[in-house]
Parts: sequence; structure tokens; C-alpha cells
Amino acid sequence: MERRGPPERKPPGGRLACRSIRPGRSPDAAQAGNPSFTRRSAMQKATVTVKAKDSTVERIKRFLELNDYQGEMKVDPNAKDQVLVTGVGQTPLTNPTLTQLATQMDLLLPKSRSDYDLVVLGGGPAGLAAAINARSLYGLTTLVIEQYAPGGTAATAINRIDNYLGFHEGITAGELCHNAVLQAKSFGAEWLPGYSVTEFKASDDPKTTKHTITATNSDSPHDHVTVTASLVLISSGVMPRKLSQPGASTFEDQGIYYYALPPDADGVTAKDTIVIIGAGDSAGRAALMFADKKAQVIMLIRKTLTSDMLTVVSDKIKQAKNITLVENTEATEFKATTDPNAKLTVVTAAKSYEATAVYALISADPQTKWVEDAGITVVRKDPKDPCGLVATGMDIYFDAINNGTFDHTKHDLSKVADMTTHKPGVFAAGDVRFRALRRIATAAGEGTEAALAMHNYLTAKPHVLDAEADRPAPSYYLA
Repeated sequence: MERRGPPERKPPGGRLACRSIRPGRSPDAAQAGNPSFTRRSAMQKATVTVKAKDSTVERIKRFLELNDYQGEMKVDPNAKDQVLVTGVGQTPLTNPTLTQLATQMDLLLPKSRSDYDLVVLGGGPAGLAAAINARSLYGLTTLVIEQYAPGGTAATAINRIDNYLGFHEGITAGELCHNAVLQAKSFGAEWLPGYSVTEFKASDDPKTTKHTITATNSDSPHDHVTVTASLVLISSGVMPRKLSQPGASTFEDQGIYYYALPPDADGVTAKDTIVIIGAGDSAGRAALMFADKKAQVIMLIRKTLTSDMLTVVSDKIKQAKNITLVENTEATEFKATTDPNAKLTVVTAAKSYEATAVYALISADPQTKWVEDAGITVVRKDPKDPCGLVATGMDIYFDAINNGTFDHTKHDLSKVADMTTHKPGVFAAGDVRFRALRRIATAAGEGTEAALAMHNYLTAKPHVLDAEADRPAPSYYLA
């Protein structure tokens, strides 16, 4: 079989051409020739009309904001439907699921098959970079399953990213992630948002590798999608750590939030009191964002301000006159308030605070129970951690190396690729990987490295996939 080049970009829903991009054709020219590759210069506006605010409504609004839409909320007790979304596409949406919203935004490609060369579990920078490279360079049929919105946790970064290679004027995290999805789609990668992996059956047979993934719709627990793949990339990242104090779950998405977005500050005034829990970079940038809107900001810090924060951020906080630092303090309870200007009361051992909103930006944890259930090795930094980070490369043997039982005569660590797990055809990249550096650029680099590792894996084992007549032959098939 002759070797073929990478697939040509295609508009969403179109048939993939079986010829490569012409030699010498620049990436810019390829993008310019594809009408589906459009960048947004500003957030689009959408209106969410609701009978009453609740956690479901807030979730829809956050989903819109994470997908570059500015969601204006209007409360109408006499409204016919609980939720009506207008401004997203041409048709108003009644009580929409996240998948329906994504479809209306043209983020969702119709699922063309149930078996793929590669399924990427997580649409953050690592997963999207892997999908773009696997599809454009190696011609692999690719599906990306994302629980929430493009970019995952990375899309919630508040600050304008000004140290990312190639963007001398900076770029927002939301715009960067949105462009990455468009780029992946332009090469023919498929995108399935609003679904969480609930079961992963990883094959142990390197000769006939077929892994099975079941994902569940986040809005409809009875809506399941099951696909198979010869290659799987675990790039599910981490999720914000939630508060466990009494009352925290009662106010979730109705006063207590686990990430702050720029639109959150749009309606804030000097009359508002915003409580920030945490002392990392995200907490510091959120405090500065609300302080810029003249709100009174109170930072509850378990240790001290400078223990986990970049100096450039902590210095600005110290200079801000409307940011109050409460160090060596933790919230003990959250309860209803009688203050008409507040949503809840934050209780500490020494004092209580009436808050318009609370942003708990304390840490993030992997959600990898389904990974462990599949028999894939994870590493817990603390034995008490409910979930561990995925072990790759020589960390597959982490416990044996640490306790002195590793047998060097049976395993050659020099031949273990950095992004591989101990299951054949299963790889990991990004924040979910043990030893990963939590930076957007680093995650994208790991995704690119994982795509190459998968290509090398297939080059050594070309029997893993079957060539089909209706798509380009992957590049690892040599003449």
C-alpha cells in the first residue's frame, strides 16, 4: 500500500478529501481556504431568560461564557419555559442541554462512526494538540470527548496570556481554546462536548488492541455513547477542588463558584463584597479582577499570601486598597444571610463576612476513578487523595522503584516512552499525568509529544489498525 500524506482540512460535516495539502502550501493558506476556520474577535452576546435562577441556569450561563458568549440573564416569573436561550445560532433553544448548545454553536460534528483510530478523553490544550497532530500529520480518525467546554480548566484562566509563543499582543484563554477546537475540526477531528467518561475498558492484547469507552451526557444520565478505539489518550485534566464545609453544597452555583470568569466582574460595583478563598495565582488574579471594578474583596488564606503565589501578582494585591487579606484563616461554614445586599454568610473562627459571591479557588484534583477501574496505574501524591495522577513512562514502575523491588533485568527503562501507560495503546498527557507541569503551553507540548508517541507505537505495530477504502491510509503504512 502506498504511503499517503496528511488529510486536507474540511468544513464541518463535509467529506474528507483523500489527497494531502500540496507541498509548499503554507498553514495560513490552508486556513484561508477553509471557510469553517473563523476566529472570533470579541465575545458574542446571548440572552438567557429564566423563570427563576437555579444551579441548572447558572451552568448554562457558565457554558456560554466558556464558549466565548456573553450570557445576559433575565428573570421572568411569567415565562412559559424554565430556560429560553436566544442569540446562539438562528433558533431559540428551550431548556437546552449542553450538547444542544454546542450543536447550535457549530462546535459539534455529527459522530460519523462508532470505531476510531484514536479517542481523546479530554478537550484541554493537551487533548486538542494531540488531536490536531494525530489527524493532520498521521491521518488518524479522531474523536475528542470533553466533559464541559473547549480548553477544559485552561479556558477558565482570567488573565490575558501574554507569554504564549506567537501571540505578541497576548490572547485570552477562551479565544485560544476556541481556536484550537476550530483547528481540530478543520482537519476532520470530531468533537463531543457535554459527555463524561463513565467506563473505560482497556485491552491488554497488543496484537488486537481495541479499547471501549462509554461516556454519559452530563445533563441526561440515561444518555450514553459507546465507542471503540485502537488508541486512547487520557487528557482529562483536573477539576476544581470543592469545599466540604457545612452549607457549601447548598450554595454551589448560587453564591459559591469554583472558577471566576471575566464576565463575572461585569456587573460588580463598589457595593459588592467578594470573598476569595485561596492563595494561588488564580485566586490572586480573581481578587485583582474584582478589585478593579471597585468591589470590596476579602481573601481568606489558609497560610500566607506569598506561599503559593507569583510575586508579580502578590505585589499588586498588597498595593490594592480595596483588598483585605485574612491570613491563617479558613471558612468553617456557609449559611443564609439576612443582609439584602448579600447572598450568603461566610463564617470563620474569628469573624463572619456577608458576601455577594464566594469564589473558592483552592486547588484542583484529577477525576481518575474510571482510569483505575480500567487497571491503569496511577500515583497518589498523598495516600489520602481519593484519586491519583496517571503514571506514564518510568513512573509505571513508581512504587517498585521507590521500595527497591524493581527488577532492572526484566525492564529496560530506556525504551519506555514518556507518554505511555502500561496498557498497550493507552497514553496520557497534560495535567492528569503524574509530574506534569500545569501550564497551557506545556500541556500543548505534551499533547504533541503524545501524538508522536502514538505514531511511533503504530509504526512498530502496524497491525493494530485496518486500512479502509473510504479514508486516507494512515502514514505509518509503508509501501
